[in-house]
Amino acid sequence: MSVVDLFEVSEGDTVWDAWLTTINLIDMLEHTHRMGQYYDFVQARDKIAKLCVIAEVHSIDRSLQCKCGLSESEHALLKRKMMTFFKLQVANLKHFVC
Repeated sequence: MSVVDLFEVSEGDTVWDAWLTTINLIDMLEHTHRMGQYYDFVQARDKIAKLCVIAEVHSIDRSLQCKCGLSESEHALLKRKMMTFFKLQVANLKHFVC
């Protein structure tokens, strides 16, 4: 199994699983390569932090009920967009793993 295969975000993952996968890959790349000239790790971490705040506020993948007024389908769409973001982040970062 290659290192690239270890970092996957799948449909069955929670937002928090996807977050952990993405952050682990960022940490690995940021601390083992001099990738700062090719990838803005600070900006990526900021975007991920903002997304996690939104997930917390909307109780995505939590047993708590969100009281924001969005329907279940709108919350499902929000989660799908979050998962797409994490999938794209991981796919983009995988290009730097040789």
